[in-house]
Parts: sequence; structure tokens; C-alpha cells
Amino acid sequence: MEQEMSLLDLWKLLRKYYARIIGMTVVGAVLAVVFMMLFVDRQYVSEAQLLVNQSSGQDTAIQYNEVQTNVNLVNTYKDIIRGNAVLEAVSDSLGNVFTIEELRDSITVEQSANSQAFYVRAIMGSPTDAQNVVNNVITKFENTLREFYGEEVSSINLVSAASYNPNQVSPSLVLYALIGALLGFVIIAGISLIQELMDTRVKSADDLTNMGMIRLAEINKLTDAQVKKNRFRPDVGDKTPLRRRI
Repeated sequence: MEQEMSLLDLWKLLRKYYARIIGMTVVGAVLAVVFMMLFVDRQYVSEAQLLVNQSSGQDTAIQYNEVQTNVNLVNTYKDIIRGNAVLEAVSDSLGNVFTIEELRDSITVEQSANSQAFYVRAIMGSPTDAQNVVNNVITKFENTLREFYGEEVSSINLVSAASYNPNQVSPSLVLYALIGALLGFVIIAGISLIQELMDTRVKSADDLTNMGMIRLAEINKLTDAQVKKNRFRPDVGDKTPLRRRI
């Protein structure tokens, strides 16, 4: 016989196993937090803002097309910052502690829409490393531009220096706790549901109805007081002598 569960049945199931479900949900959250603290590396971010401006030899009256040129230059600068030339110089400056691929994975360059400003951001395992990487990236980037383009390149102005943020950006304690609690809830709820579906015992009149049977009567369990007052005493042997039929 196939069993179908309605939302009411699921609600009854949750009420029946609520203690087990709550307990496993809490355990899942705690285990996730412990896993995060022991096995997940903490990440810190540092960020600097730069502005692409015209070089000093140009007219101070900035026209629209000149601004657009500077905006479009940012896309080129993104490739240069994440290119091997800059990253090799940064790696050498930091004592080759980080490989070029590690630096490339940790560095992002973002530009606001139609803006001459862009952000250089690094996410590292410590706030000091993140700040040092951003500072070195900016320095080596400017040196690389002047090496290839000389003084004709648009100037790069540092709007805000590399920040130092002692607060980790990942992993998130709240996020891991929520994920652990959700996994704990799903696991124990699934186990309880399977256990309930596999239990084919008749436990209530509703079970008979679901099986297409008719309830004829109910036999209730007697209390101890009712058993003592009952005429039939199963604990006392029948002392009445048997009569022989002649």
C-alpha cells in the first residue's frame, strides 16, 4: 500500500519528533562552527581607490571625449595590474612569499559604471599581507606604465591608500551556523520521515481508514485499579474443581 502524507501529516511528524529535530539542528550548527574554526582559513581584505586623470601636459578643461578615454583606459589598466609583469615585480618585492598565481587569484580590480575611479582589492590570509600586496601592486603598476608609456600616459592619482582592516571578511560565522543547522534539520527530518513511512504498525483508527478497513471496536488497556476490581484475575489460578460429566 502506498502512503501519502499531507501537510498536516508532516506537521504531526514534526511535533512528534520535535525534540530530536531541535537537538540535531543545534548539533549541526555547532559542528559547522567548529569545522569553520579548525579547518577554514580566515581571509582579510585591503582596498585602495585610484583615479585616472589627464597627464599634466593636457588642457585643464576636460572634455567629454577625454573623460570617456580615461574611462576606457581602466579596462586596459585592469589587464596590466593582473598581468605577469606587475605580479612578478610584486612577488619579488615581497620576497617571493606568494606565487604569481596566488597573487592573481587574490587581486581584483573593479570599476564603477562610467567612472574614472577604480578599486584595487586584495584578499589574503592576514590584514598585513593584504595591505602590503595592495601597496606593492599600486607601486609596481605605476612603474610599469611609465616604463612602457613614459610620461605620455594619463596620470594615476591615489584617492585612498590601501586600507588595514583587522576584521575578517570570510568565513562568516553566521553563514556556517545557518548551513550547519539547515543540514542537521534536513538529515534528522529525513530520517524521521523514512522511519515513519517504514513503520507499518496500526497505531490509530486513522491507519485503519487509510488501509480501507472499518473500525468495529476498540479494546482499551485497563489500569491497575481496574485490574484489581476485575472479576477475572489472571494472576490467580482457578481453584474450582472440575466436575466430571456422567
